[in-house]
Amino acid sequence: MKIHISLLALILFCLQTSLLAIDKIERRRSQFQNEFGYIVTPLPFILPGVGTGIGLLSGLNNIYETPVDLYLVFIRGDVEGAILGITDIHLLPERLLLDLTRVEFNKGQQNRYLKRGMDSDPSDFNIVELSDSRLQGGRMILSFYERMLEFYTIAYNINFKISAIRDNSGNLINEIDDPATLNATTTTFGTLLDYTDDRTDPKQGSRLLIERSNSPPSDDSGVDYYVMNYNLTGYFPLFSYSTLALNYFRSDAHVIRQGETDPENLKSDFGCVEASVGQCDPAVQEVIRDQVALNRYGSASSLGGRSRLRSFVGNRFSGAHSEFLGAELRWNLTNENTPFDIWIMKDLRTGIQLAFFYETGSVADLRSDLWKTSQYSTGAGIRLVTGSGFIYRFDLAYGDEGVATTLFIDYPWGAL
Repeated sequence: MKIHISLLALILFCLQTSLLAIDKIERRRSQFQNEFGYIVTPLPFILPGVGTGIGLLSGLNNIYETPVDLYLVFIRGDVEGAILGITDIHLLPERLLLDLTRVEFNKGQQNRYLKRGMDSDPSDFNIVELSDSRLQGGRMILSFYERMLEFYTIAYNINFKISAIRDNSGNLINEIDDPATLNATTTTFGTLLDYTDDRTDPKQGSRLLIERSNSPPSDDSGVDYYVMNYNLTGYFPLFSYSTLALNYFRSDAHVIRQGETDPENLKSDFGCVEASVGQCDPAVQEVIRDQVALNRYGSASSLGGRSRLRSFVGNRFSGAHSEFLGAELRWNLTNENTPFDIWIMKDLRTGIQLAFFYETGSVADLRSDLWKTSQYSTGAGIRLVTGSGFIYRFDLAYGDEGVATTLFIDYPWGAL
């Protein structure tokens, strides 16, 4: 708790410092880049909770010296599918922007922890196998003042099937014959205040993001709720061109109407056809109890994964409320504008950066229970900052459940 209070005090200090200097903050460069870059490279992956495999990543940044970017990823292994993204389409030059995304996975899996909150055992999870997963949608952004003020909406339509449930060792618990297609629609409305010297690679200033995400139920048994997210980051310049980034994140689920909370009426959705829930496999009973909690409280943004509590697998901790604090020292080894072309990648290198971070967070179904139990992650990483807007990030994080690695594009706690 002392660390919690200290980090919050530092964040508020940096925010106050930034706001006092707001009339002095100017963008270091144009926020609509047109420096061409590309990448074509194999992408092997080992992701706890997802599996292993090999992918092919290809991307074109700022095509024909426009802000438009194109990404295509093919994945094979425990997860198989493709991802296509087109971003920064200017419907109105530097004012109205459109991003489009389509994801198709023929197979995949995710860990479903059998207990919400912070007290679950790290080995107490089932593996839910997914098939025929589809996601399509996009984001529209209305931008003002060199991207210092933005309003945006994000909409996705998601379809997937649950084909089997396995235990944490991969042994089959239940195989679902002819699984039903499950549908979900998400809509997010948000506001971004970005009083920093650069949207992509800020070195001073503050950033506040507030958004509301709606997830209406697909049928009468589902819970109807929305989630409010608040993401505040302060950037404090150090030395000649290094930065201390401090982040506070809060997420709360607000239930409009509870879903089905009688386990007997939910058991068939998870392949249990026994006379009563008590006769189902114990692991399936745990999944049903988790669904009951979701239908009663809703679910806020989870902790764990590539941005918050990086030493834990994605979605490790879930609940109706979550709160997070993080500090990251971004030590820039260089400050340059150096073109590079290494066959598989072409871009303009603007900096090489080391990072050292500490994070702590808590989740709970009742807001009053936040911070009664918490977890932490600490670690280091290296980044390559490019002129086209990409930040290639490799992080190594340690926590109570061991070491985890992250290889990703973009900073943690980014603008969107």
